[in-house]
Order: sequence, then structure tokens, then C-alpha cells
Amino acid sequence: MRSTSLFVCYMLALLAVQWTAADSNIPTRIIKGFKASPSRGSAQFEPLLTDITGVFAFGFLHISSAKLDLAIIHQPSTQQVWRANPFNLANWGNSTTFSFNGNIVLTDESIQDSTIWSSKSAGGDYLALSNNSNLQIYASPADSSIWQSFDYPFDTLVQGQKFSSASTASLVTADKRYTLRIGIAYLALFMEFHGSQEMNYWKHTAIKANALKDIYAQVDPSGFLGIYYVSDGIYVDRIPFDSFERGLLGFHRLTLESDGNLYAYYWNNDTWVSVYTAQTEPCGLPGKCGAYGICIPGSPTQCTCLVNGTDGCLQSDSGDFCGIQNTGFSVIRQSGVTVEYTDIMETIAVGSLDECEKTCEQSCVCWGALYSNAAKSCYIMDYPIQTVEKSGASYSGYFKLRSNGQGTVAHKEKHRHKPGHWAVIAVVVIFTLTFVGMAAYGGYWWWDKKRNSLPIIQLGSAPKQQPSLEPNKDPDTK
Repeated sequence: MRSTSLFVCYMLALLAVQWTAADSNIPTRIIKGFKASPSRGSAQFEPLLTDITGVFAFGFLHISSAKLDLAIIHQPSTQQVWRANPFNLANWGNSTTFSFNGNIVLTDESIQDSTIWSSKSAGGDYLALSNNSNLQIYASPADSSIWQSFDYPFDTLVQGQKFSSASTASLVTADKRYTLRIGIAYLALFMEFHGSQEMNYWKHTAIKANALKDIYAQVDPSGFLGIYYVSDGIYVDRIPFDSFERGLLGFHRLTLESDGNLYAYYWNNDTWVSVYTAQTEPCGLPGKCGAYGICIPGSPTQCTCLVNGTDGCLQSDSGDFCGIQNTGFSVIRQSGVTVEYTDIMETIAVGSLDECEKTCEQSCVCWGALYSNAAKSCYIMDYPIQTVEKSGASYSGYFKLRSNGQGTVAHKEKHRHKPGHWAVIAVVVIFTLTFVGMAAYGGYWWWDKKRNSLPIIQLGSAPKQQPSLEPNKDPDTK
């Protein structure tokens, strides 16, 4: 009886929402020839299109003070769930125009290349928004969809949206710093650096997945992220949310947020409730304390530095230590630090800390290494050093710092030499001093021998006549 009452209430609410949408001036369909520009007002969002329930709307989203992007928002919360072109924004003003002529186009006449973004579709007759936020272009008379926003996600997946390894789609943050990708049998979070460098700091592997078959992930209204084969839709794995455990049925979304973490939310008709966090330890996020930062578990807002810069820790670097442009590096050593994701790092079995350090020292693509004394393992960092976290004494860190880096070592002991280094220096010094002493003694011996071989002349007296070696001659003898 209770479930029936809830269903009736839900349907009445849905009908009320539909009536509101139908009664509004916002269309539920855009046909060929439609054009619009943003008003001169300061509204955060100006809708152009809504779904039949009025829950989702598509239109101009105000970014900062004077920019805009095309976006889809969840109207009850104003939460954006899709953006068309977050990396190349148009100006908010009359110079910007949205148009639909079988192809969605956003232009800005104040910019030399006026086309800001296009759906690159052709043959469409009208544009509509579904009640799960999917923006689609339809072609008549069969009303077949020829383009959909679900194929081009930004930072969010909503329920019913497929995220496939067969496509090049990925979730990405607005600053392009973090991405969520799906590959053959896995989902993974990456931090991006300049060029092609990246670091993988979270990974979920679908254990039962065939490594030769494409998969897709899809948020289920029951409260989980399901993983299926693209070819036949067969279930492979799932990542359950808290709402799944509690039996909460409703609208869910999965969002990659600016801190680099992946979150799932449930809409309870009043607010978004967090029901899943990919990296549950805040110190496990590489950007938590920045480059060369140290995060303290349990107190993630308290950060210290492996090396100090002019304003906190150093800025993030990029590149490697290869090539003639490399000016060398200094080394920072710190005991009792690790990261949360050693299980997905490149791992080498070693016998000692020295061997681990030597492995990284001799590789020009290695930025650092973590050594586990308990596991006798060396974890290689082939990317610029980011946040590490305080841990037990069984872990030690070895980190390279570019010689032209602007920073000083936070604590002198962090810049100490390896064990045994002073012994080597002592041997070299003793050898050098011994060599110099022997050279000096040899020089003195040669000089003294030379000195004793010279005739001795007494000052103030005539030299003694040396006996003649010739025979005596008669003076009269000629």
C-alpha cells in the first residue's frame, strides 16, 4: 500500500512538472532556422530548450563575468551535467549567436575565427532534450537520432549514459588537469602534465572482463556503476554506491571534480547526496598538497613540503632529465613517506634502498622512487613529483629536483648523502693527502741531493788550488 501511495505521489509531481514546462515560454523542440543570442542581463543561465518534464534545460551558461558556454543543467539544483566546449569560451553579448540548421553552431563575431563550436552534424530537422538530459538531433520522417550529447561527455555521466572504451571519450576537469578514462577491462583516473606525461593514481579493474573485448560503464538508477560488454551488453562488473546498499532508487550522476576525485551523487528531491568517492583517502589525491608536498593522513588540510618554493612548495614541473637541455638535478631524501597507489605503479624488486635509488638515478625519465623495506620493492615515479603522504618508517623516498628549480630544502637532513658516502669522501681525502705528502717528500729529497753535489765555497777566502792533473813540464821545454 505504501509503495502504491508513493507511486501516485510521484506521478502527480511529474504531471505538475510537465504542466509547468508546457505552460512556460521555453520550447521543448527547436527546429531548423532557429537563432538566439544571450541577453544583456546577468543571469547565470538562460534556457533555450527544456525537456518535457522541465527538470533539464539547455541554453547559455554564464562563465565568470563575461564568458559563456552551451550547457545542460538540472534545473531544480542548477547543477550543470553537460557542457559543449568548456575550453574555448564565447563572449557573453550580442556578438555571440546560437543557431540550428541541422547542425548546432555557436559563433562569436568578435573573434577572428568566429565559429566557437559545432556539433558537426548534417541532415537534422529538429533538436530535443530527453528527460535524462540527453540532447539529440533528429532527422524526419523516421525521427531517428543522428547526434547526441551523451557521446561527448564533459565531467559528468548521468544514468543511462554509456561510457565506452570503443570511443575516445573521457571525463575531464575544466582545467584539463585530471581525466577519467575507460580502457579494456578498467576505469582509471589520471593527472595530466604538459606534453604527453601523465600519472595514474586510481584504477578499478573489472576482474571478470575479457581483455580483448571493449566494455562500457553506465550509471544505474539503483545506485551503482555497471560495467558491460559493448558487443552484447552482458554484465561484467559493478561499482556499488552507498545508495545501492540502502535501496535508494532515483536519479544519480557521476562527476569528476576539480580536486581530481570521482564522486557519485543521488538526488533526493531536495539536494544532491554524496553516495560514492573513488579515492577515499584525501591524501591519495596527487594535487592535495601540490608538487613536492607532504600530506598528513587524518589532517589532509595540514601540508608540509619536501622542498620549499617562494610561495609554499614548488610549482609542478614537466618533462624529464634526458637530452642536452638537461642541466642536472639535486636529490631530496625523506624517510617515512609513500602514496596510496603503489599497487598500480611500476614496481621493481630490489635488495636495498641504495639499489632502488641507483635505479632511478640512472634513468633520465625517472623523477623519483619510493622504497619499501618490508616488501623490498622499488616504486618508480616517471612523472613530476606530486603529493606524497606521511607513513611508517618502512618507506623511504628519493626525489629529483631540477637544478634550475627555484627552491630550498625544507630541512637540512633531507639533503643528506647516502649511508657510506662520508666514508668514501674520507678515503679520497686521505689518499689525496698521502699523495701530496709523498710528492713533497720526493721533491725535497731530489733538491737535497742536488744541493750536496755542488762545491762548497767559503766566503771571504780564496778557493783552494786544485791539484793539476797534467804532468809537470820544464819551463824551458817548448
